[in-house]
Amino acid sequence: MNILFINSDASTHEELNEFSLDNNLTNYYSNRLENSIIILNEHPITTVVLKMNKLSDVSILKYLNDYYKNIKVLISAPKYFKEVLTIFSQVSYEYIGSPMGLSELKSQLMDSAISLE
Repeated sequence: MNILFINSDASTHEELNEFSLDNNLTNYYSNRLENSIIILNEHPITTVVLKMNKLSDVSILKYLNDYYKNIKVLISAPKYFKEVLTIFSQVSYEYIGSPMGLSELKSQLMDSAISLE
């Protein structure tokens, strides 16, 4: 089994490598989206362990979902990440991309007001 660790702490690599050696696993490490994609293309990865340090780390999660649906993904993240995802799934909202000009915001507000009538 090949495991890709994304954004893992370098201080844990030695212990993870020992664990993998004992269990006939192979570890790969990456801290950048581009390097992760290279590893995914060059090796038959079965599991990805993604440490989400910032919201932008979701880009690799989207990439995995789009191109590697058979890979098991384990996410390590601060508790508030799960709370944010739970809130997004429980509330009704419309996403407004930014930066947005005032005219676009007014248009979105008008569209929302019309849809409520």
